[in-house]
Amino acid sequence: MVELVRAARAATMVPGAPVINDAAILVDQGVIKEVGTFTALSGAHSGHIHDLGDILLCPGLVNAHSHLELAHLKGKCPSGQGFVAWVEDLMGQPIFDLEPDQLDSAVRELKQTGTVMVGDIATRFAKEMAGMLEASGLFFAVFCEAIGETVPKKTFIPSGEFESGFMSVAGHALYTTHRDVLRAAKAETRDKGLPFSLHLAEHDEEVAIMMSAPSRFLDLLQARGRLLDFEPPGKSPVRQAADLGLLDETTLAVHCVKVGDDDIQTVRASGATVCLCPRSNEFIGVGRAPWEKWFASGTPLCLGTDSLASNTDLDLWNEALYLKENFNGELALMDLLAMVTRNPARILGAGEILGTLEPGKAAAFAQVPESLQALF
Repeated sequence: MVELVRAARAATMVPGAPVINDAAILVDQGVIKEVGTFTALSGAHSGHIHDLGDILLCPGLVNAHSHLELAHLKGKCPSGQGFVAWVEDLMGQPIFDLEPDQLDSAVRELKQTGTVMVGDIATRFAKEMAGMLEASGLFFAVFCEAIGETVPKKTFIPSGEFESGFMSVAGHALYTTHRDVLRAAKAETRDKGLPFSLHLAEHDEEVAIMMSAPSRFLDLLQARGRLLDFEPPGKSPVRQAADLGLLDETTLAVHCVKVGDDDIQTVRASGATVCLCPRSNEFIGVGRAPWEKWFASGTPLCLGTDSLASNTDLDLWNEALYLKENFNGELALMDLLAMVTRNPARILGAGEILGTLEPGKAAAFAQVPESLQALF
């Protein structure tokens, strides 16, 4: 059925395009056919009109980084005590006990708060998570997480065909995934034309491990039989990732908290996209990424909620509110909206169907909260 959707204003997120006042979007079978003013489009339309009222409409949100496998740990992990304390507690939790009711609740929250696509990290249950997301109606990219020292004989990515998404591979981190595994994982995504994700420069312990400095976290891992033959590269995490060939225009580098000016320029020059997770970083207590420097550098940025083991909810609008309220300097509304629409859609391989409101794209919308608009 052809439908005309009206809103008082619409931010199409097409680069350079202004906000449309008295906006209308012509939709046919879930696909946008035309975008313009209500006056221009309503005259030739005789079908149903869905008037959304006095709102600011934007493309559906894309949560660039989550760990839905941990949905059942909401409210069960310590906050503000630092990374080592958080990990120690996490290791004592039933982290691999999937709970369908909690997963359903997490998906409902994503959908109810305007999210239409999620980039999800799956440590053990990639096919299950992809199947669950496919059934949910959300678009998705499920990253099978590579951890450890062993390169698989055939592929990192399980087989599977999906209508609303795909599976790829992510490296867990530079210190938990052997350099050969990271290189092989990145090579597979490059060969298959898929995005690659990596937790990068998240906390001080990661920097210490890379630089061969004393590390309580390294002691913890080695006590569990991990990283016994780890060779510190003597470089910053970003420099090591670059030297391993992990950073390019198809890489999503997540967190990027513990970085210097040289690191920022290295990432910017590589073409990689950075996913900031401000509330997760604050929850765990790892510090605050230099958001302002990342933004000023011109590095493509997006936002992620991370897991419910390190956040209070999966509402991407709350992530955007937190960033804006604590940002030092100018940050325009359109720049912030790009972080939750156009930028993550592109890096997650969905730029042809999501991220902007224009003909040919999916008719997936979100309403910009008045609380966020009031900050501009």
